[in-house]
Amino acid sequence: MIGTITAIKQIIERVKCVSGLAAELSDTADIINDIGLDSLEMLRFMLELEERLSIQINFDALEYSYLNSIRTLAEFLETMPPQHPPASVS
Repeated sequence: MIGTITAIKQIIERVKCVSGLAAELSDTADIINDIGLDSLEMLRFMLELEERLSIQINFDALEYSYLNSIRTLAEFLETMPPQHPPASVS
């Protein structure tokens, strides 16, 4: 799970465009209230999570409470299935 937490922090740093932010974030940082991702940043964040972790996020199962801490989100993300490879075009 440490790798997932690290990835989350690095993606937040990139999305917020704040150099060094990843090192300052605690595992218990609230993604909405402490970090303050707006709706567009959240969309970019989720898409980058899927790409970086090679997972397919089930947004129907994603609850608001999972964003209460980086660790809680990491635990949720580790239950997600791997991305399916893109279908080849004939």
